[in-house]
Amino acid sequence: MVVAGSSTLDKQKAAKGLSVFILFWPSTCQCPEGDFVKKHVQLDGLLFTSDTQVLCVMNQILATFAIETEVCNELVSALDAVTHRRLDAVIVDWDGAFDPTLIVRAARKSSPNSNSTIVAMVNGHSETHALLVGANFMIHKPTDIEHARRCMRAAYGTMLQNRRRAARVPVDIAIVARVAGFREVQAKINDLSIGGLALHCSRSLPINREVLTQFSLPGVTGVIHATGRIVNANDTGRAGVHFSFVPEEQCNLLEGWLAVELAKLEKAEMPADDAENEGN
Repeated sequence: MVVAGSSTLDKQKAAKGLSVFILFWPSTCQCPEGDFVKKHVQLDGLLFTSDTQVLCVMNQILATFAIETEVCNELVSALDAVTHRRLDAVIVDWDGAFDPTLIVRAARKSSPNSNSTIVAMVNGHSETHALLVGANFMIHKPTDIEHARRCMRAAYGTMLQNRRRAARVPVDIAIVARVAGFREVQAKINDLSIGGLALHCSRSLPINREVLTQFSLPGVTGVIHATGRIVNANDTGRAGVHFSFVPEEQCNLLEGWLAVELAKLEKAEMPADDAENEGN
């Protein structure tokens, strides 16, 4: 497996059948929000193929988008990735040596990737099969760069929508949390999403306990009162809380704040049509 733009070490790994991690980041992205996006909202993808033509084309296409992509040509490592890693995109060559349905079905069955965007690289005979298995978008082979670019732009919009729904925004908010069976606990919120938050405090918290919190959002007037339940925790005092109730008005306030923060991602990362045309 040879990837255009890969280092000698990457090519040596590929020759041995190892997975190669390649960061595709647009060199033309100079907007102020770029550093925020790189640090906080990274999109992750898997490209499963051993076709050198596909790799060369997708190298150019993915360079337009800020997607950290693992290129994989072995079934075992690909299955491990879609089962255990959170992936925004799973790009599968439908004409490879292995059954592509194994990758797609494993992704759909896994908790992290049940809603990931699946892009199938197909020929005329495999298009219907890919759709039936669950592909969201298709790139037709032999791969034309412009066709692939248009497809990935559409897929990228879906990735951003999915990421916004599940996105966590890093924060540093000091709170006093009320945990069932405990006295008030001094804690900090490390990140926020529409569905919950991550806490860090000086003691470990038991899983499945109810938590009452109230906090203010940075730069926003108003207080959020949220009831939730601890769904994961460790010995260092970190705990994940899934919201069970947030008053409607305050939920709208939280959604609006998250939308503003995550709009920076779309503004920073979505390549402009003019930039595309200049690069052709």
